[in-house]
Amino acid sequence: MEWWRVGLALAIPWFAGVFWVRALWRDASPSGVWPLALGYGGLLGLLAATLLLRAQAVLGLSLDWLGPTIVLALLALAGGWRAWRRTALDFPVLGQGGKAPPDRSVDSQVQETAPETGAEWQRVLFVLLLVWLGARFVNLALELWWRPLYPWDAWTTWAVRPRVWSELGQLTPFVDPQRWLSDATGSVYTIEAWTYPYTVPLLALWPTLAYGGWNETAANLPWLGCALGLGLGFYGQARLWGASALTALVFTWLLLSLPLLDTHVALAGYADLWLTAVFGLAAIAFFQWARNGDRRQGLLAALLALACPLVKLEGAVWLLLFIPAWLAARLGGWRLLAVAVAVAVTALGWWRAGGVAFNLPGLGEWVLKPDLIQVPYLGRFNLGYRGGWDPVVKNFLVLANWHLLGYLALIAAGVAAISVVRGRAKRWLRAELSFVAASLAALFVLFFLTDAQRWAEQYTSINRVALDFVPAFLFWILTVFEQASRTLDPARSGKPSGG
Repeated sequence: MEWWRVGLALAIPWFAGVFWVRALWRDASPSGVWPLALGYGGLLGLLAATLLLRAQAVLGLSLDWLGPTIVLALLALAGGWRAWRRTALDFPVLGQGGKAPPDRSVDSQVQETAPETGAEWQRVLFVLLLVWLGARFVNLALELWWRPLYPWDAWTTWAVRPRVWSELGQLTPFVDPQRWLSDATGSVYTIEAWTYPYTVPLLALWPTLAYGGWNETAANLPWLGCALGLGLGFYGQARLWGASALTALVFTWLLLSLPLLDTHVALAGYADLWLTAVFGLAAIAFFQWARNGDRRQGLLAALLALACPLVKLEGAVWLLLFIPAWLAARLGGWRLLAVAVAVAVTALGWWRAGGVAFNLPGLGEWVLKPDLIQVPYLGRFNLGYRGGWDPVVKNFLVLANWHLLGYLALIAAGVAAISVVRGRAKRWLRAELSFVAASLAALFVLFFLTDAQRWAEQYTSINRVALDFVPAFLFWILTVFEQASRTLDPARSGKPSGG
């Protein structure tokens, strides 16, 4: 009976999110929309469950899964009714598309102009890849089922709070060590990472509440759902971009077969997988918005982007990476050049002035200087070049964590550079390149200008932090290759790809 409750606790939020996301795409071709809805909606539904747990705590109620589940069930019913009214609930097979009333959106035009006319070997390869992914997920599910809580950060950081909350039945606060030492009531707890957001611990707590007590297998199951949602969302977006079913599945396979990503599923407990899925799918939806101005994609991008700081502290920094991409998508020609010049002049003035320091009420002191950055909750970072390219080259081009992702990225960068030089870079490509360049710049600052250089030398967090960007980078590679194939193949050159 306990596991039936766990299944309901995981399924009902998923369906609530799926139906509401699906209802956004009225009369659109379901071949890409349903996988997108299953991926994006599932993750949004689980995140909504954590918000309802927070609401329970604010209202002074004891932690319970039943109340939030009833709310989510009502949302699922309302979303399902709305989706049925708008789409007639056409459920297609992922690789076959499906019939739907004609829609005039860019997404459906791409689908309508791209009939599936692949050879028999393509269908066979599609089925083989699908079976491979299915078997892989079964294997990961068994790892989660059999293996107790294992990763070190889960022991010391992420799972401590849900274990305490599960035992006490309330969101007991975790405070800094000094306050914990001075507290005589025993009503507060502390850990080294006491400032970390609550969302990931709440995701681990949610199924254990349904189970009726702390259970490590139940706590780990959301990580499997996170990987599944990431894969479905990626595939759906690839289809909506105009990629064939086989191409979309190949790139989804490339994503889900990455050894480091699979490790974060099998050894559930880290927050990195959640930030990878939330941030990556937000960036992909943003790319779609940059291509055709689709407000539905913009809404998905905004919702998931705003969730990033709730998952990990660096998610607040990653939000800033959307700014140059947004400018590149909205501006063009001399306007974009003027903004770039203004930013360069401002940066030069900041450098010559020695930086700035200021206080924000409720947040504390901020220091932004050429040799020091201090941001409340994130920490204090002494800046200075700490060169060392050998760990970067080995991790991304030699070792097995990323397979051939580094080489694909280099090829895609070359193809994109040719488009820029020839003046053929469309708005969406400018936005993608700005996002990729800003992301690489952020990683460079982190691993070459701060003490985090030792993380690169130890071959540890250099991979975990880079994982956050992998879905967005891989989708960028997909779009570059798709554009190149349309340019080289006269039969596909007439397919629309957005402005």
